[in-house]
Amino acid sequence: MKVLVTGHNGYIGAILMPMLRAEGFDVAGIDSDLYAACDFGGTPPEVPSTVKDVRDLTQADLTGYHAVLHLAGLSNDPLGNLNPELTSEINHRATVKLARLAKAAGVERFVFSSSCSNYGAGGNGMVRPAPPTHPERAQ
Repeated sequence: MKVLVTGHNGYIGAILMPMLRAEGFDVAGIDSDLYAACDFGGTPPEVPSTVKDVRDLTQADLTGYHAVLHLAGLSNDPLGNLNPELTSEINHRATVKLARLAKAAGVERFVFSSSCSNYGAGGNGMVRPAPPTHPERAQ
């Protein structure tokens, strides 16, 4: 199975890529390299990759893949708070566009991964398995 991972050089992607390869997946990555040379645990393994911002992806970038694992995004509240409009552009609008492009390209599976910032602050009480989300309260 051919799998494309966006944000493959990031915090999660750098760990996920070797795991996918070990399971026999044919993997490739796309990353803006915003954090180039900030590797945890050494240099990431060599995989076919493209340096490209997730906002600039096209249907052609996704053609031929069976799955897209979408990890690319601004990953924490302090970073997101620096420029909320940019955060929305990357984490929301680019993700929706990517999902639509993947569907148009015939990608069979699209997996969107997110941090708890997507759900917002749960408050001080007990959080149930399916609480309502409050991204506007993320801190």
